Amino acid sequence: MMNLLLNTEPNNPVKILIVEDDYSLALNMQDILECWGYTVIDIANSGELAIKKAYQLQPNLILMNIRLYGEIDGIQAAEEIWHNLHIPIIYITGFADKSTIERAQSTYPFIYLIKPVSKNELYAAIDKALNYSDVMFFRNEPISSPFPI
Repeated sequence: MMNLLLNTEPNNPVKILIVEDDYSLALNMQDILECWGYTVIDIANSGELAIKKAYQLQPNLILMNIRLYGEIDGIQAAEEIWHNLHIPIIYITGFADKSTIERAQSTYPFIYLIKPVSKNELYAAIDKALNYSDVMFFRNEPISSPFPI
């Protein structure tokens, strides 16, 4: 089985969609991810745009902020994306209150990270999400919430 984190298949790079309303933070994440060998296929700053880009670009993973521009927040966008496309989502947010976490849990996130996030935390989270979804794909098993958030 290919380890998706290592991105050892040059013709099949791991595609990541960043959903973040802070453009400078999104660009910083993009730089880090590309240094690790991932392909950032786009940056969305609203829930509506995140949904549109997920359908169009079919990323392997989405890094999702919760508070976004527009009428749809990151949790609502993640719910639609997960329900229809089953793309793994990692939340990266500054909100750790109980009601936000409970709402997020209903969307089957792989991991819920609280900002600020270190490079090591981000690397480990991506590793877990990609490798877990890879294992479930090869086992042909449905993915439910695999990691406690």
